[in-house]
Amino acid sequence: MGWTGLIVMLLIILLGGYYIYTVNRVSKLDSTARNLAGEIDTLLWDRNHVYDQIVAHLTEKEVALDEELTKKQSLGLGMPTSMQMATCTEQTKRWNKLLPILEEHVSGDEELTRLKTRFEALRGELVSAGKEHNRAATTFNSYIEHPFPGFIASRKTKGQRAPFNVELAEATAK
Repeated sequence: MGWTGLIVMLLIILLGGYYIYTVNRVSKLDSTARNLAGEIDTLLWDRNHVYDQIVAHLTEKEVALDEELTKKQSLGLGMPTSMQMATCTEQTKRWNKLLPILEEHVSGDEELTRLKTRFEALRGELVSAGKEHNRAATTFNSYIEHPFPGFIASRKTKGQRAPFNVELAEATAK
């Protein structure tokens, strides 16, 4: 094997290494963004659960609530960001309608106070999770904008990641 063969072999090894590196990086960045989106799903489920506990507690106290406030919200795991935003918007709409009623009955009721505090704390956790997700999504989206990583991402059917924005969801709810 001459110099030409060595150069070709070295070039093949370098291209193969770059291919493996790119596949791993695309997969890792996508996995990170997907896991953080899963955390948003979990927080939306938690908020929904706390909301349902508040409604149940108010119902036990025989507080009259509209059917719109008591209906169960449908949620899913692995929701795309657009569905997460719609879910967050719906939760905010329901919360904004329930809050005046809750304020009337929360004083002196430790359980309602605890649940209200927990629901509001989950908003902060959701904002933080959204920011982490958005950072990961931006990193992933920036990486796959390059030609070769974009080619790898398209072969692996991994497309752009949309941002999650609690403030936008809340503004839509008003």
